[in-house]
Amino acid sequence: MEYAVSISIVAVFIVVYLLTRPKVRPLYYDEYDDSCFNELAKDYVKDLPLPKEGSKNSSKQYANSIKLTMQKLKWKRYGDFFQDFVSIEDEVKAFLKNDYTELDELPSIDGEPRAVLLARFCLAHSDYRFCEDRVKAAIEEQNKRRTLSFKEILVMRRAFTYVILEKLCYVYKQLDTLARVHTLAAKYVYNPALLSPRYQKLAKSKLFLSICAVRAGYRMEYFGKLHSDVTTAICMQIKALLNTAKEICEYDFSRMYTPLEILDKFEVFAAAQPAVKQNFLMLVQEASDKENLDEFMYVIRLEKYMQSASAGHIALSRINLFSRTFCFIRQKRDMTMLASALSSSHFMNLYFAPNRVKRGRNGKSISKMLEFENTFEPLFKFHTINFGISTSGGKLRLSPMLPRQIESADIVFSAYGVKNSLHISRGEEKELYLGSTKLSGVDQIRLGDKPLDITLKIADK
Repeated sequence: MEYAVSISIVAVFIVVYLLTRPKVRPLYYDEYDDSCFNELAKDYVKDLPLPKEGSKNSSKQYANSIKLTMQKLKWKRYGDFFQDFVSIEDEVKAFLKNDYTELDELPSIDGEPRAVLLARFCLAHSDYRFCEDRVKAAIEEQNKRRTLSFKEILVMRRAFTYVILEKLCYVYKQLDTLARVHTLAAKYVYNPALLSPRYQKLAKSKLFLSICAVRAGYRMEYFGKLHSDVTTAICMQIKALLNTAKEICEYDFSRMYTPLEILDKFEVFAAAQPAVKQNFLMLVQEASDKENLDEFMYVIRLEKYMQSASAGHIALSRINLFSRTFCFIRQKRDMTMLASALSSSHFMNLYFAPNRVKRGRNGKSISKMLEFENTFEPLFKFHTINFGISTSGGKLRLSPMLPRQIESADIVFSAYGVKNSLHISRGEEKELYLGSTKLSGVDQIRLGDKPLDITLKIADK
């Protein structure tokens, strides 16, 4: 008796859940051509209100709906009708393992992350194909009005794959409907009177009649063609969505974070490890949020602050104890810490390099700090080139710094109204040529009213 009561209660709760759970309802979007897309992107971004904190994604609901349909398609009553979808099941399941909890921490509009809204606009109006030009156009429009936060850029891949998950759920809903039609067809073939009046219109559907013919034992290659065309089209749509998801995962969204246009000018930042840059930029977002300031504008302030005399200063205390000197650094997590890090690679690593835990000890000394091991594709792929050209006092001084990826560079620079040519390349040792003449013991060239052709070879270390 006790078990019966318990089972009844559980059954009631299951029924209530099935009746009250939110239903996944597909949305339909028009496909735009390129010119129309760019114009409507401007209007769409312009109409977006200011975002708020906190949102709730529906990834679990979408994933569970897809999994239930995949199980349903393998029921014996359907035979081999849905065999094509069973063959791609593993690939779909692998895609469903993605975690979307980070989306809930992003700025949201009407309870949905702003990044997801932009991703949906780009994909839904492009037939769910990933088009780099359209993505750049939409995000650049957003950055013109309000810069996307670093965290939004960091999670942008998830935002786009979330939209693919959403669309994939709608496609599997179509398959669920098709499976229901199969069940109705089986009843209709057995006894047409069993078909409920609400489904009587199905009797005029070519697809429904095609399924009925196959169910009745007629030749599959003739009557099953329409059904086969429908399932093949849906299967191709699923494969196309999965391919789009792969393209998204290979795309580097970091190039769309506008503060990098300024920060990459600083050699210390450009040379930092990806994990160090990520921690640095997280502080940029945190500090700009405290001041309620756009991140791009905040970095402009940081650049100006770097030009002041106070930039790079730190508060340091020393204590001599047991024949050792202990140094304590006090630094607020604000612009002063960012400026200090940009002024020195040592402080950049000290403040922002991830701690490495080994044998119970946290961190390492700066001189012995190991390179951070990245298990993901580098987030930033920018390399700063410093040509080191100085024409002060009418004398040319050269001290270029080229990244390892740059083998040579040809530059035309103007000085005192005259255009001069400079060729920089790598060699075994530093060499300077004026025309074809090698200059020895000279580190500067006087500029005049005649154009010069200068070649500088830098030591390839």
